[in-house]
Amino acid sequence: MAKPKVILGVHDGHNASACLMVDGKVEYMIQEERILYEKNAWGFPEESIKDALKQTGIQLFDIDRVAFASEDRIPVKKTREQVMRSFDRLHTLKGRARMALIHTALKPLYVKLRDNTKLRRNLLDDCGIKKAPMSVYNHALSHAASAYFGMRKDHASEELVLTADGAGDKHCSTVFVAQNGKMQRIASTKNANSLGAIYALVTHAMGFVPYEHEYKIMGMAPYADDKYAAQAAEVFHRYLGVNKETLEFERKCFWPTNMQGRNLLKDITKMRFDSVAAGLQKFTEDLLVDWVKACVAKTGIRKIVAAGGVFMNVKANQRILELAEVDQVDVLPSCGDESLSYGAATLAHAELDDPAKLQPWEGIYFGRDVNDEQTAELLRSRGHQFDVPEDIEREIAELLAAGHPVARCRGRMEFGARALGNRSILCDPRNGDCVRVINQMIKKRDFWMPFAPMMIAERSSEYINNPKGNRSPYMMMSYDSADQFRDFIAAVHNADLTARAQILEQQHNPEMHRCLKHFEQLTGRGVILNTSFNLHGYPVALGAKEALHVFENSGLQYLALGSYLVSKPTVAKVDTPASERTGSQVVPTPKLDFGASRINGAYANGQPAV
Repeated sequence: MAKPKVILGVHDGHNASACLMVDGKVEYMIQEERILYEKNAWGFPEESIKDALKQTGIQLFDIDRVAFASEDRIPVKKTREQVMRSFDRLHTLKGRARMALIHTALKPLYVKLRDNTKLRRNLLDDCGIKKAPMSVYNHALSHAASAYFGMRKDHASEELVLTADGAGDKHCSTVFVAQNGKMQRIASTKNANSLGAIYALVTHAMGFVPYEHEYKIMGMAPYADDKYAAQAAEVFHRYLGVNKETLEFERKCFWPTNMQGRNLLKDITKMRFDSVAAGLQKFTEDLLVDWVKACVAKTGIRKIVAAGGVFMNVKANQRILELAEVDQVDVLPSCGDESLSYGAATLAHAELDDPAKLQPWEGIYFGRDVNDEQTAELLRSRGHQFDVPEDIEREIAELLAAGHPVARCRGRMEFGARALGNRSILCDPRNGDCVRVINQMIKKRDFWMPFAPMMIAERSSEYINNPKGNRSPYMMMSYDSADQFRDFIAAVHNADLTARAQILEQQHNPEMHRCLKHFEQLTGRGVILNTSFNLHGYPVALGAKEALHVFENSGLQYLALGSYLVSKPTVAKVDTPASERTGSQVVPTPKLDFGASRINGAYANGQPAV
């Protein structure tokens, strides 16, 4: 019997990650931020590599190839403050001169002088990986491979593969045609003409952290009047357009877009903040729509798979899906740089073995599981009250139906930026006040930012308009809500009633699906509010230790942790016994009163009145 092909994919840049692939299937994949407990951690993912090997039991000598996802220099580790300072420097003469040099012939010389191969080899040696051959793949090609091999419907289907991000190995966007495991690049845009760079510069100009808070701009955009959004969009259209023949983004200004910070700041000064956000978002959507239409017209391919940080923009993805020219759009879950480790691993596999073995993504619960034995020991050592319910999913549903938010840390952790049920805070979305409640308890979310719904796939048509039947199990697409939006009013954007929906399919997460079915049985509604389980500014909880850190430092009252239901000592029992809430009985949505003062993250008066 042939030895399985084991490949370690590594992304050692912004939002670093590691991916262990065995015979074309992802066995384990994790971001460095989860282990370091430092959001969007940069640099070589040493802890992720060690964790992947430990959790899977794969031995160092089993690794056939280590695949890196960038040819360029390894970025130094940066804090949020350092990221902000690097953007501040772009407004200085010295900073602009340095950036100008990056776009000259000096950069290839600099890259050549800095021996990445030796540096990476040494870092692998430090992890104990001394013998495995090493391959290095282009940044944009790794994005494209992640989209194609992760999202393709079948091996023989022809796909239009699009990538768009801020920058990486000379290119910020690419167009590929892919079929039968092979990809052919037909167009690319140089970094100097980056759409992602414009979005990042405006993010910085508005006081947010680039590479992290772009979604806040997208969330604010719907609040502005269309008239002012159009006026602001015209400002941004003066910087960049689309060449419909070459399928490139085409710069309309002299200096590269990532050197336009001062000009952009001048253009938006004295413009209302919501108009700036709306104009930038409209410009982005318009540009991507024009680009996609040109790509489809040029190739005749109507099925699209996509990756790269720009495609984290769910509203733009919705605009693309709505195009008459497009039949299908599948965006790789968490398609920023964190997924590059997977893309590099697929490219290495395709070189060593049959690319048809590469399994498309379905459920993406690629991370660490919750160990019940260790969890029970941790709970006892910290003096927590906990029960072992016979059916914990039913217990969670009953708490939700009674109006209580519940944190859920069960099963293997989902990969990427979106919480998909296993590291989530859940709530009944019928009560609009739960947004305030969750924000007071834990999230501290910006007042304009929406939460998101998780809905049973078989009932999703009641809640969202999805005429093309697009699968959306990963929250990578927004949709217009349907007539029954009041059933999940707390999980829609209150300015335009769109929803970044997770359409949950049973095969992806049977336990979470069962919990949602119990909730449906109790309330008559097949939709709940789902938001990530983390403290503000921290990554999503990794396991029991991090989950308890969040629980202990927030106003959360209930936590489903592995097989255990943990509660704070002040919590009263739910009034209606489980035995009396069976069958099709519908529990009315209670009115929540969380007016008690908070002391050290908990409520002084204990359980809020229901």
